[in-house]
Amino acid sequence: MHANSVGLTPSQQPKPNKNSRVPIIVFSMLIILLLVLGWQMRDEYFITAQNGVGYALGIIGGSMMLLLLIYPLKKRFPQSKLLFFSTRNWFRIHMMLGIVGPLLVLFHCNFSLGSTNSNITLASMILMVSSGLFGRFIYGKIHHGLYGNKIMLQELLHSKILAREQINDSALAVNSISPEQMKIIQHCEHKLQKVNTVFGSLSTSFSLSLTTRFAQRRLKKEIKASSTEIETLNHLFDYLQAVRKIANLAFYERLFSLWHLLHMPIFFMLVITGFVHVYAVHRY
Repeated sequence: MHANSVGLTPSQQPKPNKNSRVPIIVFSMLIILLLVLGWQMRDEYFITAQNGVGYALGIIGGSMMLLLLIYPLKKRFPQSKLLFFSTRNWFRIHMMLGIVGPLLVLFHCNFSLGSTNSNITLASMILMVSSGLFGRFIYGKIHHGLYGNKIMLQELLHSKILAREQINDSALAVNSISPEQMKIIQHCEHKLQKVNTVFGSLSTSFSLSLTTRFAQRRLKKEIKASSTEIETLNHLFDYLQAVRKIANLAFYERLFSLWHLLHMPIFFMLVITGFVHVYAVHRY
């Protein structure tokens, strides 16, 4: 069976463009710089939450966080003409608003604690941002880059099957697969079946990460001068890498589903505490 009949092996999979990370790195450095400057200047009281620029920053930052709802609405109604940007573009905007909005609120409160209701709102916002960053981390594990397509389990399974068939063909040709190596393959196949829960997939991912990496180190030591055995070794590497990716993807997909159930309640808690804060400020 040829590679193009099933799919690409892990070593042939397209890699994310490194140039696409430059804007993200620049944006992250700018945010960090603003956080450091804001923290160092908090005792100067250039900004106050009650009026002027500080008040405006609070309104703008809070409005930005309300706009975060547009992205899930776009996902729910992708054909809506009212939400004129594409889902991918709204995701970019969602990521930016989820960072810039809270940053403006921090400047609004001058990086300091205030009344009880404002402190509760601030704590909810920090929890929401932390949840968003954690979700961003998980998202990157199940997609090709920040804005890339979702990594499909079927693609990885095809890669694993292809590598396994190539290993079998090599073994029939030169009998170059040792019983120990075949035992490792059987162990991997058995472990991949135990990924039904979050904790089960975590255990499998951790176990196979160690097993496959140690196996690859041993394979490097066992390599001989024969080009056929070098080719077999490459097939084994492809197989072990595919196994590791399958186990990791299964874990992160289940973790992402669990995170998604928790992130929305955290966001609505922020919205409620934000409205209470605004009401309390203007009422009293």
